[in-house]
Amino acid sequence: MSAALALFSRELKLAWAGGGGPAGPAAFNLAALALAPLAIGPDGDTLAAAGPGVIAFAALLATLQPAERLFGEDAADGTLELYALSGAGLATAVLMKTLAFTLAVFWPIAPIAFIAALAYGLEAGPALILSLALLLAAPGLALIAAFAGALAAGLKRAGLLIALIAAPLQVPLLVFAAGAGRAAAEGTGLEGANLMMAAAGSLAALALAPLGAAAALRARLE
Repeated sequence: MSAALALFSRELKLAWAGGGGPAGPAAFNLAALALAPLAIGPDGDTLAAAGPGVIAFAALLATLQPAERLFGEDAADGTLELYALSGAGLATAVLMKTLAFTLAVFWPIAPIAFIAALAYGLEAGPALILSLALLLAAPGLALIAAFAGALAAGLKRAGLLIALIAAPLQVPLLVFAAGAGRAAAEGTGLEGANLMMAAAGSLAALALAPLGAAAALRARLE
């Protein structure tokens, strides 16, 4: 087994073992979705119109909630130094760690989005499109959160700093994900374009975020 695959396997097990896997982000996601109608109001048309945006924003909050522990513990116990000295390299370590974390922790985003869209009054077709869009956007959201987590690694109360760094970078992905659901609900025919843009955003984050996170972690080690 290559060093990258071994690292991926290790991080996948740690993501499930530490913090209960997807339980924390999923609960945070559900809480945000349950509380939002209190501010929006009970009108069905209003909830259906606001649903894609609210559901996408709840997914963003779910990805930020566990981001602090992505590299915080590694910075404290010396694991970062071992990553830097390993044959895989920091950028590969960041990528494998983030992909394992995404696979273990963020998989409930799509089914929760589908159920929430139905609860907010969307039809099954638009709800499915919205959940697919968030599934495509989830890797990008997680990679951007990992980049912010690398910048704040080792700092006290890094959660707020991570949110301030990551949220503005994640907004375009949310716009396209919510836009796909809204386009499907309104029948504009633009859901395909929004889905492709959400996937393109994740691919761009896949190419850039590990390099940026590795540079941030390397600067911290120096």
